[in-house]
Amino acid sequence: MKRTLLPAALIAPLAMLGAPPAFADDPQPLPDNPNVVVGYDNETEIFPAKATPRPMALACRPGDATYRVSTYSNSHKAVGPTQSNHNGTPRTATSTFTATVSGTVSISWNVSGSLKVDRLIAGAEAAAGVNLSASLTASLGNQITVPTPPRKTTVATYGVWRKKTNGIYQVCGQSRQRRVTAWTPWHVGWYVKQR
Repeated sequence: MKRTLLPAALIAPLAMLGAPPAFADDPQPLPDNPNVVVGYDNETEIFPAKATPRPMALACRPGDATYRVSTYSNSHKAVGPTQSNHNGTPRTATSTFTATVSGTVSISWNVSGSLKVDRLIAGAEAAAGVNLSASLTASLGNQITVPTPPRKTTVATYGVWRKKTNGIYQVCGQSRQRRVTAWTPWHVGWYVKQR
């Protein structure tokens, strides 16, 4: 799997959090809060779907649906405003951000009409190799603390990390295939960057 190296300026904040550098396909849990992850990249890398064993041939039952995913990436959906802190000093400063809004993020897709949500989730889980949900709630009051280098601004957005998947959705008994992009909730967390 292709990984992009992060600049040293982006690795330092995660080192302070006690977590290894977060790559786009591997945001890291916050210490003492395993349900909340922090990451830097936002849909900047696209990964091929993970290889899955071919299922045994089963009879196609009319109405059954499949979602065969070819690629996936991470996408962060904000819940509440983006926060920032500028360090105008010559020394590293500590920035603490607190979630001021709570909200629920649900699965969504880019085509009109109804699709079977359980099939979208199953296809996305097989492609990304992680457990996903139909919806997740980002709760009020969650905090993250990161170092801000001298003369830099740390920007933090709270919300829900989703797996963005691209693939083919097909219903058994129908010849029409639909290209579908779906955004499936994965983890509550922060999207953090330095500028």
